[in-house]
Amino acid sequence: MTKAEKEQAGAAVILVPSRRCDGVGCEIARRAVELVAAATPEAAVADAEDCPRSRKRFIVAVDGSSRCSASEVLADCGIRPAAVISAPAVLARAGLVKRGIDPRDRVGELAQEVARAIEGSLRVVLEELRDRRRYEEEMVPVLKRFRGIWTKFEALPPPPNGGPPEPDSKQAGLLGKRARNLFVRFDELVPPAQWAEPHDLFQDALLCIAYACEGWTSGDEERWSHNSEKARLQIDPLLNRLEG
Repeated sequence: MTKAEKEQAGAAVILVPSRRCDGVGCEIARRAVELVAAATPEAAVADAEDCPRSRKRFIVAVDGSSRCSASEVLADCGIRPAAVISAPAVLARAGLVKRGIDPRDRVGELAQEVARAIEGSLRVVLEELRDRRRYEEEMVPVLKRFRGIWTKFEALPPPPNGGPPEPDSKQAGLLGKRARNLFVRFDELVPPAQWAEPHDLFQDALLCIAYACEGWTSGDEERWSHNSEKARLQIDPLLNRLEG
């Protein structure tokens, strides 16, 4: 794996400038994305043809000119960027494109202006990404606890008729207690805004596990089966985001 590929592998944001050509707009676009990538740990630079195809990547196309468009090349590659920044439009809005002034003499200054526009476009995205990574790190020990509960919960035999065997009854009761403790732990975690619903569903699933265990120890088949199935359905949305 090349250095560029390693950088892209760890990046959540991929900045795609126009192709390398002799146009000053393309040079400005390329310098701008390099400035942003150097200052942004979550971002990397890739040519359109080498851009990774992943729903987890936020792709930003930076067009250098109408004749050399990164967004069009991405489209030809079957990739739809999440955002498109037009370097000429950014510079025109800032009043930096003037007759009689050769932009080649001001490439550095103009690239900085385009870089500021890119950073502005990424501000909300980066805040969400950092919030998500913080949450994912906090969830590592929580999921480890959950896996310990879930593996033993899934291994419980069907509830017996009559009084449950003593060892299994104690284990079911202990699993229910652990599930309730983890339910309380979830109140201390703040998920990213877009993950609030799967977070709440997962927390409710922990209570369902506790209810199912109570049904198991009491021989209530309906309470056991209903809450077991509900828990299985409700853990998937969050697990898919964290482990998918």
